Amino acid sequence: MDIEITVIEARDLMRSSDNNTLQLIDVRSKKVFENESLPGFINIPLNEISRKIDRLDGKKRTLLICKDGSQSLLGLKLLESCGFTGQVIRGGLDDWKRIIQSPLKETE
Repeated sequence: MDIEITVIEARDLMRSSDNNTLQLIDVRSKKVFENESLPGFINIPLNEISRKIDRLDGKKRTLLICKDGSQSLLGLKLLESCGFTGQVIRGGLDDWKRIIQSPLKETE
């Protein structure tokens, strides 16, 4: 399995999978996540992954997202060092907004 997945592939996977097979992680800061995020994603900031690893299910397919994909790659490396596998959504939310153009969950 490739370490990256396109936003189109991620969207299609999210549509076709149920919550029992996927875990979706947004590695941006809590404040940024609360202002703008995709439905279904949980927030585990990059600097908290090691401390919160016990919240994750190693049997589920894991997708990570951030603003542009760079922080997600670091998050994936942290997960892999703990025995997890996962994929990064290439281009992050920047690509999601540009390509998918679906509304994000936004708080006022």
